[in-house]
Amino acid sequence: MSYDVLSRHYDRLMGDFPYEKYLAFICPKAGEKCLDLACGTGKVSRMLAAQGARVHGVDLSEDMLNIAVREARAQGLAVTFGQGDMRKFEGTGYDLVTCVSDGLNYIPTKDLPPLFERVEAALAEGGRMVFDVSTPYKLREVLGDNVYYEDYDDLTYYWENAYSERTKSVRIKLTFFEKVGDAYRREEETQKQYAHEAEDIRAALDQAGLTIARRVDGDAFDKVRAKSLRWVYDVRKKR
Repeated sequence: MSYDVLSRHYDRLMGDFPYEKYLAFICPKAGEKCLDLACGTGKVSRMLAAQGARVHGVDLSEDMLNIAVREARAQGLAVTFGQGDMRKFEGTGYDLVTCVSDGLNYIPTKDLPPLFERVEAALAEGGRMVFDVSTPYKLREVLGDNVYYEDYDDLTYYWENAYSERTKSVRIKLTFFEKVGDAYRREEETQKQYAHEAEDIRAALDQAGLTIARRVDGDAFDKVRAKSLRWVYDVRKKR
């Protein structure tokens, strides 16, 4: 899975993502030790740090992290970043762990229990985790086998989806036409997202010793709906 092209345009393409609502929901406290999993270009990491939290971001993509580091430095924020698989992160004593913008959809459902167990072990007493997932409804019915596109002055991209009920996943093929001088350069990237049912998430959390304090709709940040596109979870250690 590559993010060579996507990383250069990610923040612009995510311009309508409700980051401020997430920040209000997370409600970080000054001095908290925070771990931001699948941090991407570090948008959430920087927002947490701007509130006074001590933040370390982890992401698999070197391209994303290069932008994250550059932007944190430009804003004078003391955020640290590391490259790696979020399922293998290390560290303890975290007051807060976050994983925002579909990060958990990029791992199979079978990998949720060990990931949550690692999070539980990494959290300090009274610690919490805030994460979101694109819902099975979104992956099956909205993304499904549909095609989307966006057209900018310097970039056009197509988003072709193919959903598999057998693997409970959607294959996403991104085709970019990026303006370079007077011509356009074509590049492709492929991603895969997995549909996690609510009961599977709950079971994985319970197995790990984490309990759900809140689950809300990821657009309105209120009651979950039958056709919610994203769920946002606030979970706590049981002991």
